[in-house]
Amino acid sequence: MLAKEMGVILTKHAETMTAKCWTELIQQLESKGLYMVIETTTNCRVLSPFGGLMPMPSKDETLTVMTAEDLLEKGLDVGHHIVSKAPVKQAASVGESK
Repeated sequence: MLAKEMGVILTKHAETMTAKCWTELIQQLESKGLYMVIETTTNCRVLSPFGGLMPMPSKDETLTVMTAEDLLEKGLDVGHHIVSKAPVKQAASVGESK
């Protein structure tokens, strides 16, 4: 099956997946040495069910699967992370003063 086809299927199944199902999927990734990293620009924060604050979901998030080595290269500890994306800076127009 192609990634595009699996993406369509997962979109439909995600609506019915419970927290337990998601936990089991993430645990399977961990057992293979893979970790989820969510990059977001969301400023709003909500209370996590496990304590602390977490970013609100947004459409401009990037989900990435990384190995432990990938995480360490980015300066992250081994595990799953939600990190802030660096804001995209607009290029100055020609002739525009700073």
